[in-house]
Amino acid sequence: MIAASLVGWVALVSVGKYLEISWVRNLGGCVGLISFVTIASSVFYKSKESKSKKISWVLAIISPVIVIGSISYFVYKIESHYKTEMMAQLSQKNIHYFNTNREQIISSMKKAFSEKEYQSVISQAHKYSAVKNKELKEINANAKRELDIIERAKKTKKILAELKTIPSKEYEKNKNLYQQLVAINPNSQAYKKKHIYYQSKVSEQREKEKKEKGRKELIEPQFSAWDGSHRKLTELIKKAMNDPDSYEHVETVYWDKGDYLIVMTKYRGNNAFGGKVLGMIKAKVALNGNIIQIIEQQ
Repeated sequence: MIAASLVGWVALVSVGKYLEISWVRNLGGCVGLISFVTIASSVFYKSKESKSKKISWVLAIISPVIVIGSISYFVYKIESHYKTEMMAQLSQKNIHYFNTNREQIISSMKKAFSEKEYQSVISQAHKYSAVKNKELKEINANAKRELDIIERAKKTKKILAELKTIPSKEYEKNKNLYQQLVAINPNSQAYKKKHIYYQSKVSEQREKEKKEKGRKELIEPQFSAWDGSHRKLTELIKKAMNDPDSYEHVETVYWDKGDYLIVMTKYRGNNAFGGKVLGMIKAKVALNGNIIQIIEQQ
């Protein structure tokens, strides 16, 4: 059996190489691989040493995997070769049919083109794709171009309808949709201008958001996260009170004036006679939190 496998392997590889038939060489490779596994298994099974027995068990496990894999690969190559041959035969058949009925086929395609049945023209041209005929290729190219124009018009109409539902202030969405329109209609200056406009608006909006975020990070730490009071203004109030320990924060609001803040705090505290009174202070505050000026105080 081993000898037969080896002979078969040598024969198939030699014939495949001589005739330049790839699938025959592949078959020879498969047979050679199976032969190797068979020989190796036979040698190790005859050995009585424990180490060889362990190797034999390993070979017994992997041998079926190798054999099945080799056979699957061979079947795949046979199918690929068969499909290639069938496609070649079909191409030759179509070429012969076209050459025999060229005028009739071209006439049929021209009629379909005139009736705007572009997909039908493309399908017929695909069937005879192996044919080297200038007129056939021109009709096919024209049909593809016309079909592309129709498809782009449909997409454009759909996007324009969507744009009508989107407010002009939603810059990001408008920019993305006009970007699609430019891609579909690269020669449209109107769509290009709109895309540039919304692109600039998006950039401005992002820059504004970035500044607002930075300003927020600068202002927020000035105020207590617990009760919203302004930290440094609270310190100033307590220093001026008769009884700082009686201080109770009521409310703090502020107005952002660009270069500075106006902060107003309402609070309660004991007066000189020990009675609870309501106080209010309004101050001009720098962006770093420092008190610039007391504007009003009650």
